[in-house]
Amino acid sequence: MSTVYLDELFLLNLLVDYFLLLGTAKICALPYRRGRFLAGAALGALWCCLGLMPALAWLHAPVMLPVLATAMVLAAFGGERHLGRCLGAFLALSALFGGAVYAAALLRGGGGGRRLRLDMRVLALAFGVCWAAVSVLYRGGIKKARRRVLNVTLERDGRRVCLRALEDTGNGLVDPVTGCGAFVAQADAVQALFSPDDAPLLRGPPAEAVLRIPGMRLIPYAGVGGSGLLLVFRPDRVTVDGQERSDLLAAVTPAPMGTDGFYDAVL
Repeated sequence: MSTVYLDELFLLNLLVDYFLLLGTAKICALPYRRGRFLAGAALGALWCCLGLMPALAWLHAPVMLPVLATAMVLAAFGGERHLGRCLGAFLALSALFGGAVYAAALLRGGGGGRRLRLDMRVLALAFGVCWAAVSVLYRGGIKKARRRVLNVTLERDGRRVCLRALEDTGNGLVDPVTGCGAFVAQADAVQALFSPDDAPLLRGPPAEAVLRIPGMRLIPYAGVGGSGLLLVFRPDRVTVDGQERSDLLAAVTPAPMGTDGFYDAVL
């Protein structure tokens, strides 16, 4: 009879469940809410440990596994619009991870049958394979399929432009002065809001545009490509898919958005 240490079992399941929820968020293109992922993982780990008690052995019954998965997904992603999609992705990723663990254990001489000798190397190898598969799938198809484009209308000084803005749940650009969020639009797409003399300044040094165009200022940004300052202004009116938004500023970049011309702003 083998000895099971509850503290090790809890920590092992906590780690595995956390990364499964993290992978689910990546597949579904959702923001990483690590505190909620940790809560969902803790629920799964506690469920596993309690199921070892004779009086609670029913927790490990196959019919209870969908209940556990649903509870973990609700803890991690409750409030999202597509919970069914999150649950499906979590179940698929869990099945993929289980298969990868089994294969990795066999490759390391873990034996066959229902009992496998698992260690952190086996789990790390299995998780690495799963994460690589998820990343390839996400970049190759899911990310493109999931992208949502919104119709944004801007008005300024009697001028009006319509943009196609890619919804980016990870956009954290905020004006430190007003606390308002900001979306980023390419200069060519918003130049019609400015006079013929001011429009070319949007593609030049930001400091010059701030000095010469009324209402323009700078806000800091940081991203994968580096950090710096962006021009930003408050339009007279902003509507997103027909809904007026008073909490949004417009930042301007001379760089083109994307590589396929599918959108000209990121919201």
